[in-house]
Amino acid sequence: MTLVVDINHWLVDDDLPAGPPRLRRNALRIIRFIEYGGPLAQLHGRETLIQCKRRPGGKACDGWMWVVKQNDNRIQVHCPICNEVEAVISGWEETLWADGPMDPVPMTDD
Repeated sequence: MTLVVDINHWLVDDDLPAGPPRLRRNALRIIRFIEYGGPLAQLHGRETLIQCKRRPGGKACDGWMWVVKQNDNRIQVHCPICNEVEAVISGWEETLWADGPMDPVPMTDD
């Protein structure tokens, strides 16, 4: 079953919800997909370092998730191994994660 989500419905003051752990985990997974997919050009995709969570036949899928930015700017998330579309994400464009991971910062006292 494909999750169709506007991430803004899950955020509180533009940040992760502090509520139920399951909601927070699910929101964090979607945010990771936004970090991977947000910087892409439309109709481009990339493999992520996020494992597929499907269990076809009761056995964990070995796939890595892919994100594709569609021509309407939604981010589609799918596994090429089990051929499941996990999510279609909208509303991500103004989030903190839309431009990808944060820029590196110096970690010295200099």
